[in-house]
Parts: sequence; C-alpha cells; structure tokens
Amino acid sequence: MALGSATARSVSFCSLPPIGFLILPPTQKVTINISRVSFQKPVGVVFDLGLRFYAKKKKYLVVVSRVSQREVVNVQEEDLKRLCRQGNVEAALEVIDEMYGNGVTVASLSLAELLQVCMDLKLLEVGKRLHELVMRLSPNPSVIVFNKLLDMYFELGDILSACQVFDEMPDRTLEAWNRMILGLVKIGRGEEALAIFSKLKDDGIEPDASTFIGVLSACRCLGAVEEGLAHFKSMGADYGITPSMDHYVIIVDLFAKLQMIVEAKEFIVNMPIEPSAMIWQTLEKYLKNERVNELVSLRTGSGLNLSHKKRVKSNFVSNKINTIQEESRVYEKLKSLHKGVNEDGNVLNTRYMLHNIDQETEEKALLYHSERLAIAYGLISTPPGTTLRIIKNLRICGDCHNFIKILSNVEKREIIVRDNKRFHHFRDGKCSCGDYW
Repeated sequence: MALGSATARSVSFCSLPPIGFLILPPTQKVTINISRVSFQKPVGVVFDLGLRFYAKKKKYLVVVSRVSQREVVNVQEEDLKRLCRQGNVEAALEVIDEMYGNGVTVASLSLAELLQVCMDLKLLEVGKRLHELVMRLSPNPSVIVFNKLLDMYFELGDILSACQVFDEMPDRTLEAWNRMILGLVKIGRGEEALAIFSKLKDDGIEPDASTFIGVLSACRCLGAVEEGLAHFKSMGADYGITPSMDHYVIIVDLFAKLQMIVEAKEFIVNMPIEPSAMIWQTLEKYLKNERVNELVSLRTGSGLNLSHKKRVKSNFVSNKINTIQEESRVYEKLKSLHKGVNEDGNVLNTRYMLHNIDQETEEKALLYHSERLAIAYGLISTPPGTTLRIIKNLRICGDCHNFIKILSNVEKREIIVRDNKRFHHFRDGKCSCGDYW
C-alpha cells in the first residue's frame, strides 16, 4: 500500500499502534498529504490530515497515526526535489525552513539544485533569501553550496555578493578559485581576476588548465599581450600543463583584437598542433573591413535585425506592459530619455543598422532597441536610485552602449546589462568593459 494513501475503515502506516481510528464509508478513499508535518522527538510524528478534508467529512472520526522520523524526512526531501523540478521556489523555501526548524539537515545537492533554479529564472532576490536562510540555519554549508552561490551571483550580476561569498568560504577548493577568476573576467574585471590568481599562488595552490583559461581571458579583457604570453608560457614551464585549443584561441584573439595580425599569424604557424576551425574563425573576423565585419556579427546573432526587433518589442510589450496607457508611458519616457541624452552629447550612430533604408527609418529602428525599451520601463516602474538589471540574448550594439553610458550619468542610476558576451556595468557615464567588448 502506497505511503500517504489508503482505502479502509482504519488506517495504520507502520507497526506503531494507531492513536485513533478513521471511520469511513466502505468506498471512501482518503489521500493524506504528509509533506507538512511537525515533530518534537525522534520517536515519531503526528500527522495533520488537513482542514479541507476535516471540514468536508465532519461526520466521520479523524485518525491520527504515527510514523518514523526517517520516513517523514524522506517525504520532505522528495517534496523539495519535486518543487525544484517544478521551479516552485517559494514553496521550496518553506519546506527548507520547516526542515531546518525540525532539526533536519537539507542535502547540499538539493540546495545547489534550488540555487540553479534561481539562476535559470533570474530570481536574484529569492536566491539571496535562500543564501541568508542557509547561512543562518546551517552551521557549516558545504563547498558545493558555496560554489553554486558564486555561480548564481556572477550569473545575475551581483559582484559584491559574489566577493562576499568567496571571502566567507572556510575551505576554498581550486574549483572555487577558478569560478572566482572566470566570474570576474565575465563581468570585465580583468585586473581583479589577475589579483585573485596572484593570491591563489601566494596560498600555495597549484593552478590547472581551467585556471589559465580564466587568467588568459583576463589578459585578453585588459589587452595585456605581454602578460598574456608570459602566463601562456608558464603553463608548461612552471606547471607542466599542455595548452589546449581553447588556450590558443584566446591568445589569437588577444593579438587580433589589438590589430597585431602579423603576430597572430606567426603564433598560429608556430602552433605545435593543427589549428582548429575556431582558430581561423577568430582570426578571420578581424581581417574583414568594418562594414563586412558588422554583417558577420549580425548573421551570428550579435545585432538586431528588424524582424527580430519587432518580435522582441512585441514580447516586451505583451509581457511587461499590461495596458495601452502603460505602453504609451514607456515610449514617451524613451523619447524624453533620448532628448536628455542627446543634449548631453550623444548622437545616434546609424552605422550599426545594416538595412537598405533611409536615415529617418534607421534612427527610429535604433531608438526602439529592446534594451532601451526595457530601461525605459524600469525607470518608470522603480524608485529613483534603484539598480536596473537588463538581460538579453543578443550582443549589445555600439550605439545602445554609448546611449546607456550617458544615461547612467543623466539618471544617476547603475544599469547592468547582460548580453550574450558579458556583463556591462554602467555607472556615472562609464562602463565596466572600458568600451572593449
């Protein structure tokens, strides 16, 4: 007989004697939800059969039965896993709070799974609540939880919280160091990433191939060719690590970004392994003239074509603006923002539009890019000074980048934009990428 369901005149879930009886009609079936339970001692627990059942079946006697604590814990753990799979984060938090309240330790993998759900659904504030709950109730969270917290905060653009988690880690594994380095690189903090690498070496920890992916990427972010080559050579000389194709791609990209095309070609020719297609694609994108390069970027999803722009705008309006009046407010706000930004020195750059259309149409197309609409909506929907977080699956265009830089200074707001390449933290008229992305 399945646990939690019975069809009988009396119900008993285990060998422990029942405290009472449940008198039912011969055909009456009872389904008992045992996910919400309370117990004080390990000898057993008392079921709450639910008010709805009791209200409907007042003429029958309600039974209370005992089960073991282990059975209840198993049910709660299964309930937590189910809620994670469903993405029901709020209910999962309630189960975790109840489990901790009953003295039950929540499995690290379950906590990590729930943090992953927060990442996938972009629920930063809920993730923070879970973080606070774990730190308050768990005496010694595992490294699995700490690593997943790092991933979540970097993925959702909360750098300060990520650094706080790293500082609070009692035992830092190499994986944690690597996540910290790569996370900082991802948001354009190359210098800080290299500082973490120096601290790693000072602590006597030996880096691995993944560490150098982050280190070389940090040098690429900073445009530091000499330092990048020094770290590349030290992989084999100091640590016996054979560079993979990914390491070579980063060095080629580092050369080519600085227009050191000759050096990039020489580096490729001297590679001890056969260059992959990615090596040539990385070099090729810098060999094309500016206009053609923009076409390549657009074809690979790094720009907005008109049909996609209309679809993004439509999704934005349908999901975020519930009334025509609110829609009108967003567009009016965006127009006023452009007026203020233009007065501050910004000029629309239509070279980012690759369609054969007239100047006026090009300017309108730029005006209504999805990130600008999202920012306009955020400004009219949040209190002054609130940080805006914008996430998009396409690369931000140069004109929008310049627009948001100036806007951050005009509106006195921090604006965080996550495109398909990296995080851009706009504040006081500057971007964390240093206009290098």
